[in-house]
Amino acid sequence: MFPQEIDSETIFAVWRIDGQTQQLLENARAATVRALDEFDARAARLDKGEATVAAVLANPAERVNVLTALKQHWRDLFCQGPSSAGLQRSAQIGRRHFEVGVKPRHYLALCQLLSKIMTDALIGETKIDATFAVDAVGRVVMMDAEVVLGSYYGSLADLVSYEAQSETRSLKDRLSVLEDMAFLDPVTGLFNRRYFDRSIAVEIARASRERAPLSLLICDIDRFKEVNDTWGHAAGDKVLNDLAGVLADMGRKTDIVTRFGGEEFCLLLPNTKPEWGKLVAERVRARVEGVLIKLDNGEVLKVTVSIGIGSYRAGDTPAQLAQRADEALYRAKGQGRNCISD
Repeated sequence: MFPQEIDSETIFAVWRIDGQTQQLLENARAATVRALDEFDARAARLDKGEATVAAVLANPAERVNVLTALKQHWRDLFCQGPSSAGLQRSAQIGRRHFEVGVKPRHYLALCQLLSKIMTDALIGETKIDATFAVDAVGRVVMMDAEVVLGSYYGSLADLVSYEAQSETRSLKDRLSVLEDMAFLDPVTGLFNRRYFDRSIAVEIARASRERAPLSLLICDIDRFKEVNDTWGHAAGDKVLNDLAGVLADMGRKTDIVTRFGGEEFCLLLPNTKPEWGKLVAERVRARVEGVLIKLDNGEVLKVTVSIGIGSYRAGDTPAQLAQRADEALYRAKGQGRNCISD
């Protein structure tokens, strides 16, 4: 059955769980433990229909047992690091969830909540590379979810009727949801760095093949730390969400808008010459400057962005293009912020 058929090396390779990832998780251990301690309280505060503790199971005793086991599993997973033994536990948890009636959609919602809590905890850490740590945690959460849900479908094939199966996601839908979660930023709903890394490689290959222009904009919110320090992380999330909406609305269908990490966003612009890239960057800068961000307490904030522009050159690797845009961003910051540079 499924728990004995796990090929841990293949799974680790798919989700890029390598030595570097293990080290990032180890460095972030204290923050992840604190985040797990907050899980119950955060879940209880969610709106009806989301990943509330009450939504997971109707039986209170079973609910406590399931969530206690799940939190201990996550604690082991992040504190000891992903391992073959950990994947075996994931599969067993999936089968147990099926037996007591936890729906796959509820488990996915709990994973989304876990990712959000972990992200919040890591972003505030100063002793670790938060951007890479968030990416590592996201990969581990999704790897674990893939194994847990795989055990659901192993059980479904043997134990439930066609009608019961039809009430759950098909395998294709499940994989689609997992991919969406793996490539979406939990705070803004934009694509994340993992999706950006995939997309820039594809677009550079296309630009090289078709001899087409390609521009990359890296946008950084000016003095974003002051927003968090003054108004709190909820206000910071509101700023990120509102800015994400502005960027998504301004992009063409072919443009790829991602949250790169922290307060940085990337706009990958296919078929865009350098001069047009500068025009887009200036339009984005001016639009953001004019946005009023209304906080829950009634306060209104305004933020600005600095933007670095990189243009594809024949033979560029993704890293080279990204580095030029990043260097341009630093020049924009050095020029006083709220400006663009190429």
